[in-house]
Amino acid sequence: MKYVFVVNPAAGKENSEKELMNLLKERKDFDFDIYYTKGQKDATYFIKQYRKDNPEGKICFVACGGDGTVNEVINGVYGMNDASFGIWPCGSGNDYVKYFGGADKFLNLDNLLNGEEMKVDVMTVGNRHSVNVVNFGFDCAVVRTMEKVKTWPFLSGKHSYTVGVVAAVFSGRKNYAKIVVDGELINPSGEYLLCTIANGSHVGGSYKCAPRSLVDDGLMEVCMAKCMPLIKFISVVGKYQKGLHLDDEKLTDLLVYRQAKKVEIIADEEMDLCLDGELIGGKHFVIENQEKAISFRESK
Repeated sequence: MKYVFVVNPAAGKENSEKELMNLLKERKDFDFDIYYTKGQKDATYFIKQYRKDNPEGKICFVACGGDGTVNEVINGVYGMNDASFGIWPCGSGNDYVKYFGGADKFLNLDNLLNGEEMKVDVMTVGNRHSVNVVNFGFDCAVVRTMEKVKTWPFLSGKHSYTVGVVAAVFSGRKNYAKIVVDGELINPSGEYLLCTIANGSHVGGSYKCAPRSLVDDGLMEVCMAKCMPLIKFISVVGKYQKGLHLDDEKLTDLLVYRQAKKVEIIADEEMDLCLDGELIGGKHFVIENQEKAISFRESK
């Protein structure tokens, strides 16, 4: 097994990256390469070229960064024979690994090397792929603000998400698009506050948006929140953060929950879609789940 550590030098937790580099300097017992990304989508391009140049043997590409780095890595690995991905979570959010127990479990080189490979689901949107969460509406307004403020001093990933939430309260609580889930239009009025489509469990650093998710069951967890008054929205956020929103009978009239293989989004105007924290634009999206489509090396 060859390991290729794909390092995003712009990721949030510099100390975790340095710790990994120090560990690798001391290790002579396994075969590895290190690559530092040079810009957006570079990890995806690098992985495809690396495999072309090294067509034989099993390779695990380890995403060293946050969820954006993971997204670029899986977009490179997807469809590749004898290739898997792992994670060294040194980004600001590290949401995907929360499903498996959190970042601390993954910040251990022996855990990675002794890990077992499992097949996990992948969501596809055209020629793009996502392993954790596809979301839109209020959450995209949050991400747009996060992109502006996350480089400010003293703002970590969680804090920048909180700033994004506050800003979105005033700009992103009412959105318009038709959301069709396995052929069912779940918002006949066309209005919605937010919608998450998940294989993982967390979004935004600490929000447990999909508490019932399974990463390998072939189904996406779809949760749409209806438009609601500000005071009601504030009361919902805490439950949403803890993952209690689906089991609260008081929220039944405010949420629409489905499990699905396909979701279609149709908008009259250009809108944002967020794939593992990466924004793309358009008016018509089709999200389909690919069951057990990629190999993930889970740290043990």
